[in-house]
Amino acid sequence: MKEKLTDIRRRLRLAMNGVIANSMRQKGMNYKLIFGVPLPEILQIAKEIGHDADLARALWEEDVREMKILATLVFPPQEMTHDEARRWVAAIPYPEIAEQCSNNLFPLMAQADGFAVSLLSDTQSPFARTVAFLVFAQLFKRNLPVSRTAVEIFFAESHCTLQPEEQPEASWTEKRATVQALRFFGRLSPENARAVLDEVSAESPSDELREFYDELKFEFETVFPDESFS
Repeated sequence: MKEKLTDIRRRLRLAMNGVIANSMRQKGMNYKLIFGVPLPEILQIAKEIGHDADLARALWEEDVREMKILATLVFPPQEMTHDEARRWVAAIPYPEIAEQCSNNLFPLMAQADGFAVSLLSDTQSPFARTVAFLVFAQLFKRNLPVSRTAVEIFFAESHCTLQPEEQPEASWTEKRATVQALRFFGRLSPENARAVLDEVSAESPSDELREFYDELKFEFETVFPDESFS
């Protein structure tokens, strides 16, 4: 394992981009090490490595941006349990890693919709709800199975994120993840699109929510040009 990690570190160093690395540090990413390797090159390295759960776990433990991203690509999704996935979620350091986990790994686990639902009630992990909505976004985008109950919970929690009443206001990252999930759900059918617009509502007193409504309405009118969403 040590030899594999050493070889991966060597390959990342060869692909290092100092400008990107410095930019990331200036944006507040305080990893022990950032190589600044662009995502396409990380994807190529992962493709050459193949799936390896033990190697992915070792990569995840490294405080190195590129190794954490590689971990999400190398871990065989069918071997990731919900309990282990929740431990990964608790250890997510930045939004980029939340996105990579949600794009590359979590949606492909068994019963991923149930996993996403479980994260919606996690108040301890800073990125749990963001990951939940990003996983829903990928499930809808890829038209993967999502139970009716999970959809109902997704809608109820979307309302809590975008139109909070008593609870604290959600982070911008969580709001954007929610809108992304609503977008891909709405793209599945005109009926879904109308349900999303009804949920967001153009009559909201919030400028932010009206912007989300306009963004989603424009998207759905583009996807379904023969439909009316007035």
